[in-house]
Amino acid sequence: MGPESDDGVVKCLDGKYRWVYEMSLFRNATIPLLLIKVFLIIVAIAAAIVLLISLASGDSISEILDGVAFTVGAILVIFIPLGIVGYLIYAWMMGGKYCVLFEMDEEGILHAQQDAQVKKASVISDIAILAGLLAGNPTTVGTGLLAKTNTSMYTEFADVRHLSSARGRNVIYVGRNQVYVKDEDFDFVWDFIRTHCVNAESNPRRSHSQHRTARRAARSRKRIYE
Repeated sequence: MGPESDDGVVKCLDGKYRWVYEMSLFRNATIPLLLIKVFLIIVAIAAAIVLLISLASGDSISEILDGVAFTVGAILVIFIPLGIVGYLIYAWMMGGKYCVLFEMDEEGILHAQQDAQVKKASVISDIAILAGLLAGNPTTVGTGLLAKTNTSMYTEFADVRHLSSARGRNVIYVGRNQVYVKDEDFDFVWDFIRTHCVNAESNPRRSHSQHRTARRAARSRKRIYE
């Protein structure tokens, strides 16, 4: 487990690494940035549709520009306030926090968002039981953890084509999955994921012997957490 905190990365009895991360929905910009990205894609698609319709209709350049500008402006005026209000309502319903459980092994990683009423301390206790650090029934606890999950996303490392990180926001982008991890465990989790995502863009093409060397290095780093 992480040597410095009880909510760090822990290797459990089933061989999986687990940790819980609680993120402030008001101070961390990761989710708002994702929403902005989606919003800009919608605006671009709407503008492209208007442009194609105007071109097919034989409109003049000025008419086309006016139509695109009107469409983009209308979307911005209507959806930006709605988006802000919607996000604030969501953050309020979640108690201002995004609590997520991560499970990671040699094959992939699970991002499991916890229900709003689930407290971080209870998830940490469940992980400790799964790791054999506290008394309890690991099978029952494992089932209970999944029952507390609101939404989840599992990513197989072999399928990942793009891998990046934003250390300042404590997030690692594993394909479409977002993995949150504390500062003290960031290097371990990043190295583990990077080593196993052999098909990701951030990884150079390796020979078979280089793969063996990388895996041996990853195993040596794991010993710190076992």
